[in-house]
Parts: sequence; structure tokens; C-alpha cells
Amino acid sequence: MLAIFFSPLYIFLTWLIAFMIIRWLKACVKGTVKTWIKILIYIFFTIVAAAMPVAFLLPDSNIKFRMQHFGSMWLGILMYSLFPALLYLIFCLVWRITKKRTGSTEKLERPRHVAIIAATAGIIFVSIICIYGMLHATDTRITEYTVEAEGKNSKIKELNAVMVADMHMGVNIGVPEMERMVELINECEPDIVFFCGDIFDNSYDALDNPEALIDIYKGIKSKYGVYACYGNHDVEEPVLAGFTFNHSEKKESDPRMDEFLERAGIRLLRDEAELIDDCFYVYGRPDYARPGRGVDVRKTAEELMMDIKEEYPVIVLDHEPNELKELAAAGVDIALCGHTHDGQIFPGNVILSLICDNSYGYKRFGNMESIVTSGVGLFGPFMRVGTISEICRIKVVFS
Repeated sequence: MLAIFFSPLYIFLTWLIAFMIIRWLKACVKGTVKTWIKILIYIFFTIVAAAMPVAFLLPDSNIKFRMQHFGSMWLGILMYSLFPALLYLIFCLVWRITKKRTGSTEKLERPRHVAIIAATAGIIFVSIICIYGMLHATDTRITEYTVEAEGKNSKIKELNAVMVADMHMGVNIGVPEMERMVELINECEPDIVFFCGDIFDNSYDALDNPEALIDIYKGIKSKYGVYACYGNHDVEEPVLAGFTFNHSEKKESDPRMDEFLERAGIRLLRDEAELIDDCFYVYGRPDYARPGRGVDVRKTAEELMMDIKEEYPVIVLDHEPNELKELAAAGVDIALCGHTHDGQIFPGNVILSLICDNSYGYKRFGNMESIVTSGVGLFGPFMRVGTISEICRIKVVFS
């Protein structure tokens, strides 16, 4: 329903940007832009804007996924083009209103020059920020944290953990990005690795090379292995510009996704805990919005702690950081989450920081310490502006 609601807005914004470019060209040449140039501009914008919706209607194929990738780039360009386009439109309207009110018949050369300079600056700004955002999108790096947990009866004093989330393997993320991710994970020499959801991007068939990806994941080296929980995108469902469909149906992972993880040596936890080396628990929660196969309603924070022995520290993997206060109240020691992407592109990170208990980074809730990662992959626009693609190296000190 939301996709249908926003479709006219998407079309209008695309048309507005094309119209503003024609107006800018007209101001630059001090005359009328030739009709064939206008037609070419509108055709170009129609093609780039149609890439995403047309791909949505096509059956799964390389052409479909390439068009979706191109469409995700255009979505980011459209978002950053909107602001200067609206400013230029407002300037033109004010200019015309001023002329009408004063009764002037002069061409007002100075405002025209100002409009040209402002529009040119806007085009340069959008070009630079979009190119930067695309190049920066998958520039993954290591972020380091140190947290403490009550050691209780734990035999170890420190744990070198690596947390990763939001790989979104599929249209935008594939073999090159996962090779880089695993390289960074192994560089951290982890004792244990945690995957906190959104490993896939709503479609198993969108993976560029499943067998190669499985081999890449097998290359992860850790003492205690790799543990994961699923996120809201680890299900098979159609997605258009971030909007999902078939809301009446229960969303479940493609069986091939489960098989992928098993073959890759990743232990998927579905509302269950595992005691690691008789030292600490790892608990993987189903997703808050889409609990997935085998789970209708996930356990509450209090329920998940009922079967856990109190003498051991508890690390919870929970994709969406929606119940951090509840986990803290239930007695969880450490909560690791993803989902937010830290907004992915500015000003999304600023907005999220105002409405979320913890939208990114470290935050303490009572006796529980939480970390929310911005993730490795992307969703929606193929850009990162004001945020980073990261894996998290976490030094856990059992005090």
C-alpha cells in the first residue's frame, strides 16, 4: 500500500528534476532549449526512473538484478537531488512573483546569473556527494569496543568477539564485499563471531554466486565458531524501493538460506541459547517483526532467561534494537544488534539518533551493555554518506 502511495511522488520528483535541468539550460543559453534536447532529457530520466519498478515486475534473472542495482543508485541520486531542485524551483517562483508585483518588464539579469550559479553549484554538490556515497558504500572497516560482563563462574577472563550484521547479500552485495568482510574478521583473530541478522536481502536467487559465498564463509577462523540470528530481511518476499508486499502472509526464510548457513558452518539460533565451553551463553532471538520459520511468537526477554543458568554471562543476538530496556531488566549482560544501518545516508543518522534508544554504537542500560552496528551491507540506496560500513571487534572482559 505504501509503495502505491509513494509512486506518484517518485514520478513527480523525477519529472521535477528533469524540468529544473531544462530550466537551468534555458537560463544558461539565454534562450529556448531545442525541443529534441528536451525530449532526450525526459527520455533519459524516464529510463533511469523506470529501472526499479520494471525490474520488480521481471522474473528472477541477471537482467532483473542488474536493473535493481542500477535503480538503487538512482534512488540515492534522487534523494540528494531533491533539495537543490526544490531550492531552484522556489527561487524561480520568487523571481516571477517579484517581477509581477513590481510590474517590471526587465529581464533582471542579476537574478538570472544568481540562479545559474546556484543551480550549477547544486549539480556539482549532488554529483560529488553521490559519487562519494557510492564509492564509500562498501568501504568496510573495523570498529573496536570494550565491554564488561559479570564473570560469575566463567573460566575465561577475556573474550575476543567479532560482531557483523546487515550483510544484505543479493542485488548490491556479493562475492567481493564478502571476501573483504571475512578478511577483516580473520584479521581480528576472533574467539567467536556473531552475525546479527539480515544476512540475505529478501531473495536467495539474487546471490551472485552461492557456492563461492559458502566457501568464503567457511574461511572464517574462530575458536568457538560462528553464531547467527535472522533479521527482517532474511525472508523470501518481493521488495520495491524498500517497501514489502504480501503482508497477510507469514514471512519465512527460503530453505536454501538455512542450508546456506549450515553448509557455511554458521550455527543459526532460533529463539534458543547455547552454552559455549561452559563459560557463557549465546542466545539468538528471532526477528522482532518477522520471527520466521518455526516461530510464531518469539519469547519475551523474561522467558528467554528462564532456561539459562544464572551463574553464566549471557550474550544476546537480537537484530532489531527494539527491546534493549526489556533485555536489561531481564538480566541479560550484553546485547548485540544491527538493523539501523545508522541511517545509512545523512540525515538519516541524525533522525534515528533522536528517536531510538540506541541507534548506533555503545550504550549502557542498567547492568547491561549494548552495541548496535551500522552493518556491512546496504538496503535501498547504493550509498553511505555520514555513516560507515563496519565490522565490530569487541573485547569482552569478564569482571
